[in-house]
Amino acid sequence: MRNSVNKILFAFVLLLSGAANPLSAQLIRDQNLSRFDDRLLHFGFYLGINTMDYRFTHYNDVRLNPVFSQNDGLASYAEPFYNGIHSYRVECYPLKPGFTVGGVVNLRVNKTVDFRITPGMSLGSRQMKFTENIDRFISDPAIGGKLYSGIFYEQYLTTPSAYIDIPVGFRYKGFRSGNLRPYIYGGAAYRRDLESKRISESAVHLKRNGYYAEVAFGLDTYFPFFRFTGEFKFSYGLNNLILHDTNLSSDIPLPYYGFVVNKLNSNIFTLIFYFE
Repeated sequence: MRNSVNKILFAFVLLLSGAANPLSAQLIRDQNLSRFDDRLLHFGFYLGINTMDYRFTHYNDVRLNPVFSQNDGLASYAEPFYNGIHSYRVECYPLKPGFTVGGVVNLRVNKTVDFRITPGMSLGSRQMKFTENIDRFISDPAIGGKLYSGIFYEQYLTTPSAYIDIPVGFRYKGFRSGNLRPYIYGGAAYRRDLESKRISESAVHLKRNGYYAEVAFGLDTYFPFFRFTGEFKFSYGLNNLILHDTNLSSDIPLPYYGFVVNKLNSNIFTLIFYFE
């Protein structure tokens, strides 16, 4: 995850550098769109690239999941699937790029603060890697020498997402220098996932509704006919998305891999380009 985030930040720095260099001479010239920020209301659109990730909290032993005590037949029904392995580690690997698009409604609050609504849609996917939990083999001497057994058991599952995004928040703008103006952003977002979350039928079941806290920083660049903005945004998922279905009589197979996870939260990193 760290490498992907570093690449996005590096691309953002290059973007800002590329925008600043041809405009450096304009810092001592007349400002473009000098009255743009005085408008009470304006609109725009944006395009972006995203990287989606999950934060996991695991059960040390899948049988510690309360769903097995709540349903008497579930443990015996699930045991053939686990094949004697009850401790797993889950991670998103590798991270994959996605696409974001939407519109902008900007309301001026005062000279330095704007209120923004930026509804849109984000397409992407996460690949989850399930391995035997190495920590279990280190701490359990009865297993004896079976270290790094995760290399003998790996399972990859891809969870696609098509989010309807409804972010709202405030931008606090710095001083304008020529045709450049930095800002920071704080807000919240609601996202509804339109994709089916019953991945691979018997893998992981997830809730569709997600709630996020968001922070961002960016740089406005004023051109003669529009304002261009590059922004890096981090969306931190607040609610637990894991769904532990336990209905043995349902036509939909049970989420055996999902029983390994106690809590699952979403993170989204987005590099956005605004045109207003």
